[in-house]
Amino acid sequence: MKITSGEYKYRNIEIPHGIRPTTEKVREAIFSMIRLWVPGGVFLDLFSGSGAMGLEALSRGADRCYFCEINRQNFRVLMNNISACRAEDKARAFNCDYKTCIFRIDEKLDAVILDPPYEFVGYYEDAMMMLQEAGVLDAGSIVVAEHLYDNKLSETYGNLHRIKERKYGTIGVDLYIYQ
Repeated sequence: MKITSGEYKYRNIEIPHGIRPTTEKVREAIFSMIRLWVPGGVFLDLFSGSGAMGLEALSRGADRCYFCEINRQNFRVLMNNISACRAEDKARAFNCDYKTCIFRIDEKLDAVILDPPYEFVGYYEDAMMMLQEAGVLDAGSIVVAEHLYDNKLSETYGNLHRIKERKYGTIGVDLYIYQ
């Protein structure tokens, strides 16, 4: 798998065994939808896995990205991918659960990539509510939720309101804005 655009374009990204990476088509679609939030933005790649989504954001001009991956083996791969892109100065990675990570972030986020394992449907609501509780979202912050299309997400989660809903095969991508 490779970064598709920007400074790190064509850099190889190792994929940890047993995870489902976001396809190139879906990554391109997501970054097309959120292009206005990327330049100079502060991102959170929650449930990072390989870190491809956060590295794609950095490659396209985000200033900083927080990465969260609980699995130690996947975290090692994530750190290797950050190093392979020479993005250490722009990345801050946490090897912990998503709840702990959210409360460790000490600045406002412009965008959050929310892509938990699809079988954990309850993580979407928990994460979106915790992001608000932790105070890391600002007016205009966005949350991108990637999920199985058949697992419909709510129109709203607190002050997060869905503004776009797209389908890519079996994958759904919902875009929420914090108001």
